[in-house]
Amino acid sequence: MSKLLRSREGFEDSVVFRYTILGYSSFAIWHFERSNEGMPLVVAFEGLPGGGKTTVIRLLIQALCAACLRAVSVDIDTSAYASALRVATDALSLDNSVRSMHFWAMRIHQYRIVQEMQEHMDVIVMDRMWATALAFDGYGNGVPAAILDWIGQNLTPPDVTFLLQAPLKVLRARKKSRTMRDRAFAERVEKGYAQLARIHSWHCVDATRTPEDVKEQCLAIIYAALAKKRLP
Repeated sequence: MSKLLRSREGFEDSVVFRYTILGYSSFAIWHFERSNEGMPLVVAFEGLPGGGKTTVIRLLIQALCAACLRAVSVDIDTSAYASALRVATDALSLDNSVRSMHFWAMRIHQYRIVQEMQEHMDVIVMDRMWATALAFDGYGNGVPAAILDWIGQNLTPPDVTFLLQAPLKVLRARKKSRTMRDRAFAERVEKGYAQLARIHSWHCVDATRTPEDVKEQCLAIIYAALAKKRLP
């Protein structure tokens, strides 16, 4: 359950909203003059570890808040809930299909968080969302697509999805995670992400560039999506 805390941070006409979500905190600025019409733009970042999602998201939130937009980021994968879930599934040596269902529960919880934030935010940026399970479990671990489609059939996809891409050798040099140590697995996930991007018309971003350059490209797309969303 998220908690909404209000505090003044030296802004004469603003309130800083701090969301504490499963141990993860984010800040957003709410200008009193902004209207509360419409739903927030939900943005998701996907990709293999080492693509720079966390850094780019942090820069984006800073830029959006500086533009007087109410923006917040959510990373449920780093929460205590997610860590406990990984420990439990590893200890039980579950079949990949069963393991996938456990992690889909985590993804579904993300949607609950988004619902709780809707009336307070203009932009919600998710560090991974529904597509992570499709790429890692479906393409990476071979969980049948029928199972994943059945579990996620009622989940609404994000308004905008960015796929941060870089050569595997670059990603492996940046991130020494378990995912990246298994090259064959990483290659399957990489191919899965590429296919998902084509099917769902994601925005593919060259993650070998500087975080600032990546942020600027993503920011332009977000502004365009916001303008389109608010058209009558």
